Amino acid sequence: MKKALISATLLALLASSTTAFGSGTRPRGGTDFGWGKETMRGTNSNISNERRLITRGRTQVRRHITCKSCEYHNNLNRETAREVARAVRAGRFDIKDNRRNAVLAYLIERYGI
Repeated sequence: MKKALISATLLALLASSTTAFGSGTRPRGGTDFGWGKETMRGTNSNISNERRLITRGRTQVRRHITCKSCEYHNNLNRETAREVARAVRAGRFDIKDNRRNAVLAYLIERYGI
């Protein structure tokens, strides 16, 4: 009785997974690696827009605020983050207007200002 129940369960599971994997449809631009998970090329849909904004802000901070030749190299901390945020809002750093919000989002997330 126990073997029959296990066999029936496995058979039902196999039948349902065969139709899902065997459909042959893929999203446009996507890749099916045969693991049942499809991913889109060029995007990471598992990351929220807020996380993308913060990541972009971190990159801009490293390029324009804490680079080796920058004023805040090894000097950006909780105390100086407020000053940096004011300077970013004032346009003191060479950061494009559309990326300033990302830098501010990163500073708020990282340093709690």
